[in-house]
Amino acid sequence: MSNSAAPADSVEKLAKGHADTEQSRMPVTILTGFLGSGKTTCLNSFLRSPLAANTAVLINEFGEIDIDGAVLSASLADGSKMVTLPNGCVCCAVQEDLVDALLVLANRSTDPVEKIGRCIIETTGLANPGAIISGAGHDPRLIATILIDQTITVCAADRLQDQLVRFEEVGRQLGIADRVIVTKTDRISDEENVKISEIIARLSPLAKVQIAVNGALDSGIFMRPPEADGAAIIEMAHAEHHHHHSAAIQSFSVHLTEDLDLGRFKDVMSFLIMRHAENLLRIKGVLKFKGEKMPRLINGVHDVFSSVLIPELKLHTNKSGSIVFIGIDLPEAIIRTDLEYCQAI
Repeated sequence: MSNSAAPADSVEKLAKGHADTEQSRMPVTILTGFLGSGKTTCLNSFLRSPLAANTAVLINEFGEIDIDGAVLSASLADGSKMVTLPNGCVCCAVQEDLVDALLVLANRSTDPVEKIGRCIIETTGLANPGAIISGAGHDPRLIATILIDQTITVCAADRLQDQLVRFEEVGRQLGIADRVIVTKTDRISDEENVKISEIIARLSPLAKVQIAVNGALDSGIFMRPPEADGAAIIEMAHAEHHHHHSAAIQSFSVHLTEDLDLGRFKDVMSFLIMRHAENLLRIKGVLKFKGEKMPRLINGVHDVFSSVLIPELKLHTNKSGSIVFIGIDLPEAIIRTDLEYCQAI
């Protein structure tokens, strides 16, 4: 997948809603998690359920033998399809193979015989799922045919703290998540589980968290992304201050009192993407722009951004919204100053 689109092209989408095209595109869920997290076990659990019918599964293998693929082949529900990609990491060496596979599946999603309604991409344990999102967000063919509606990150409770210290990929996978599934909680004490929950809440404050016992979980989470609750985002942003984590990952929120000038905001975000796209894991917020009666829900991963108007949301008096940033070594002070500059006086 190409990641060569200009930052301004991506930010331009902030001023445009996209709900009108979502229904015509094949929804795609990215399932990620570090080595040994249990993501294949969780995927197996879903594939055994009736909800998995008409689901396509793309599995990327990093080793010589497709062990996970062999296991999953026996677990597919009636009507499910599976494609195993060549060796290599899904977010680097096999980008073009992934594009081809997604285009084939998207075409089949409109075929009444194939009846493919959804796709799940299971990445390798070493993958950076943000690269998939970034690539899909800049490929015109994929923009027209698929919709990456959520990223699910699986983490093992008994290994998480050690992995966060040793492997940068773990923090990136958590920071980018819409949902986090925690496995192997039975292997540690209640006190340690509380600590793991606190770490995840700080590292991935935007994610919905679910505990899986022996891989058992609500299969419905693979079928629907977390609801975009603008009020909850604002409440969370006001309750959250700023946190620094392993591998220099941080999260912080910015609160604004005046409506934003859209032109200035585009300039600020374009510059931020140009300088820090790789380390900009997640952005999510609700902002009000000058000249618009309704606030917008802003969503971003690396250099891919979207926005949608939220007509039912009422902002607090004398407030024009809040926005949360999750990333690695982001220039927090500069971002705060630049966003204050965006306020239309």
